[in-house]
Amino acid sequence: MDEKHSPNEFYLKSSKPNYSTLMPRSLNRRRFLSAFGLTCLFLFLLASFCGHPSSLFDLPRQRPLKQAHGDSFPQSASNKTARVPLEAHIMSKCPDARDCLRELVVPAMEKIVDKVDFRLSYIGAIDPGSDSISCKHGPAECLGNMISLCAQSLYANDTKISLGFTTCMVSSYEDIPQRDLVESCALEHGVDFSNLNGCVSEEGKGMDLLRGSVERSREAGVVYSCTVRLDNELRCIRDGGEWKDCKGGSSVEDLVRDVREAYAKRVEGH
Repeated sequence: MDEKHSPNEFYLKSSKPNYSTLMPRSLNRRRFLSAFGLTCLFLFLLASFCGHPSSLFDLPRQRPLKQAHGDSFPQSASNKTARVPLEAHIMSKCPDARDCLRELVVPAMEKIVDKVDFRLSYIGAIDPGSDSISCKHGPAECLGNMISLCAQSLYANDTKISLGFTTCMVSSYEDIPQRDLVESCALEHGVDFSNLNGCVSEEGKGMDLLRGSVERSREAGVVYSCTVRLDNELRCIRDGGEWKDCKGGSSVEDLVRDVREAYAKRVEGH
């Protein structure tokens, strides 16, 4: 495992992170969270959560699929108890996660948002010995996952907002978690930036969301980003730029059909 550094050293000095583990829940975790919280309050004023400050204002910002995750989501009423669990397990700095959200999940959600109980979960690893969390693409990805989970927690009753915000960030996954990306996506999708920053900064809150999400993916046996599960069963995987193990097809129409069929059965059973 690569050498660990203190949070302040990482965020304020390092432009190329060389470790991928967040500190454990212990005395070290308490010290980490305290420093992390204080850091987050000033990170955005310094123009970056972590990464490359010199590139903050000269990178083009893409805004794909604005209509797909904007006001086009229907808001019709449905039988909430009959809603079908639909879950996408991703890594925030993964190109397959970007393709999965943009090509399948978001356009499908336009048509089935009132028929599913949707959730985004994140893939990582928890060291059973130290309780530390690691992410495949490093600590910047762990923080990006945490930001997305905070948005999902803050807007638990409005998937349009939380999914739109996350898709906006993942569409420019190379820049996660730079301040200008997070702030502009929050502005575009109606996310309260101060509340978002408060969730990430609050001692224990963001970390607990991340830990719970990683544990959920592990318990489901998910290892690939992006893995889509429907009604708690594998539905499709996007890996290496290809769709795999997509029983029933990988198109938006295929997923919409399966959701509608599962929903109809649940309605009949109530």
